[in-house]
Amino acid sequence: MAEILGLGCSHGPIILNPAENWANSRERVFARVPNYEPPPQLVAELGDDNGLTQDRKDQQRVVDSFKVLHDRLHEFNPDVLMIIGDDQAENFKQENLPPFCIYTGSQVEGYPFQRPGARVNLWNAAPDTKYSFSCPKEFSQAMRNHLIRDGFDLASSSALKGWEWGLAHAHINPLVFLDPEGKFPLLPFFVNCYGEEAGPDYPPRPTPQRCYQLGQGIRKFLDTRSEKIAVVASSSWSHSFLAHRFQCRQIDVETDRRNLEWVRSGQGVKLSELTPEELQESGDHEILNWIITLGIIGDKPANIVDVLESQTQLAYRVTAIWE
Repeated sequence: MAEILGLGCSHGPIILNPAENWANSRERVFARVPNYEPPPQLVAELGDDNGLTQDRKDQQRVVDSFKVLHDRLHEFNPDVLMIIGDDQAENFKQENLPPFCIYTGSQVEGYPFQRPGARVNLWNAAPDTKYSFSCPKEFSQAMRNHLIRDGFDLASSSALKGWEWGLAHAHINPLVFLDPEGKFPLLPFFVNCYGEEAGPDYPPRPTPQRCYQLGQGIRKFLDTRSEKIAVVASSSWSHSFLAHRFQCRQIDVETDRRNLEWVRSGQGVKLSELTPEELQESGDHEILNWIITLGIIGDKPANIVDVLESQTQLAYRVTAIWE
């Protein structure tokens, strides 16, 4: 039976930026929303310096919480580092967009700083900075085969050719903090979290129930193995610019606090009962990555490392560990 460590984090692009650049991200996002009007909490957080004071506090907390995850991950020293994240029209586009896809190649690269918003970053790294990772090819093939035979119609990919920059930002952004040297064999797992939000030609996202079931299926496979596996849920929770409940103007803090208590208390299965409509209303699409992880972990309380609720940082961010 595999030994499992669970980690939960965000992958939002601003986590790579110094606080002085967070306002630029807000401006780009707010420009997408017609007739955008900031909610009162955001106005208060912006203060008289366009949010810089709040941003500096939040950026330091992002760095500090990733340091906690990094240290625990390296102490655990896994044989496989599995990151569950969504590909946002990076490698998987409308002509080929599976609900779930496991990477079965032997090597993968990522360029986290090539996006215009990441050209100014915490490491002063050049846009063409490349991170390389070895992947557990035989392990991922065995997982794929087990899941298909267990009734999950899982896609697989042995190479990422849909996007010249390799790994999706949901995978590479956390890795810059967690394992920049590529010490651990990396298993990327892709989920179509945005679904129809990306446009009329995109299929619906998988349901929370199916994501939890898939996590349980992965756990069945892991219970046949002897490796040490670290599983990372990579996503923010509600996004202000996707929360239709609030006309795409603010984070759904109320819903996220409820979900947080379920995760904290070991009742993650309750997240599997959410409906697609509820995810759409709260802008919580990406929490599907966490729901798969919760299916793997089971009803185990999470150690919540940090929670960021600031409207200035565009999404609700939770950092967690399951031992």
